[in-house]
Amino acid sequence: MRFAALFGKEFRECLPWMLLAAIVLFAFGGFTLRMQAHDINPIREWSRGYSTPGTTMQASRLTFNSPLAVVGPWVFGSAIGLGLILGACQFWIPNFTRTWPFLLHRSVHRSTVLAAKLTAATVGLILAVGGIWVGLFWYACRPDVFGMPQPARIFIEGWIFITLGLVAYLGTAVSGLSEARWYTTKIFGIALAAIVIFVTAMQWSLVWALAVIAFSIALLLSQLFDTFATKEF
Repeated sequence: MRFAALFGKEFRECLPWMLLAAIVLFAFGGFTLRMQAHDINPIREWSRGYSTPGTTMQASRLTFNSPLAVVGPWVFGSAIGLGLILGACQFWIPNFTRTWPFLLHRSVHRSTVLAAKLTAATVGLILAVGGIWVGLFWYACRPDVFGMPQPARIFIEGWIFITLGLVAYLGTAVSGLSEARWYTTKIFGIALAAIVIFVTAMQWSLVWALAVIAFSIALLLSQLFDTFATKEF
């Protein structure tokens, strides 16, 4: 019950930023996709008279880059931005406002407090960015929109972008809790997150991308729990 109360508190504090990320992705990603629906549709081109019934359509007109590719940057930016903001709100602002003792005086273990923060941020990313991404992908797969099913790889890549938002969140949290100076190891979390994001963005293999992300999440989580358990607030 204490975890549920802490989770509710953290989720309410994350909610405004979740809504902002969802609105930005829905508005700009949806608008971009809608514009693509009017510009790229081989089946619609055929129906408009670019080809006549009974003729053979050129293969080059049936193969096209997924229109969801132009939505990818919005998914990526929304996930990374939300991850950075949630990490700063949960682990940086309490340092500046000196509210950590007020939160940790509760009769719960520190790991419960940290788990509530992590769960709220993860659920926020999934609902705010993942939910909109699923909706956009479903819209693009409708036969009356583009006339062709979208590749499953595009859907997976979108979720990889969302997972990178979690990496950005964890990196921000680790740096926020660190008591070291910026020119030593305090920048470790943010620097690792930046490297992982860059390596994943340059990686064509989904398996290797997921492996890099899984390793970085495990490393950042272990560092985060260790620092949170031993830090003198």
